[in-house]
Amino acid sequence: MFTLPLTTDLEMRPLEPWRAQEFLTHLDRAREHISPWVSPSFVATDLESARAVLQRYADRWARDAGGIWGLWWRGDLVG
Repeated sequence: MFTLPLTTDLEMRPLEPWRAQEFLTHLDRAREHISPWVSPSFVATDLESARAVLQRYADRWARDAGGIWGLWWRGDLVG
């Protein structure tokens, strides 16, 4: 796993399947704000679907065909 520091408080990391719970928690906090802008296949509603979303991106990463990253502010996923 790599981490890219952006500032002293903000870093970018890959969103990997093992981060599914953290990803789901973030989605739950932001659901009403992001749902108009993202496809339904991205908006997970439970741990299993969150893991599936992140696994699809991990599979793309393995094929060198895309990926997904998150922003962590002082250790918390914020975007």
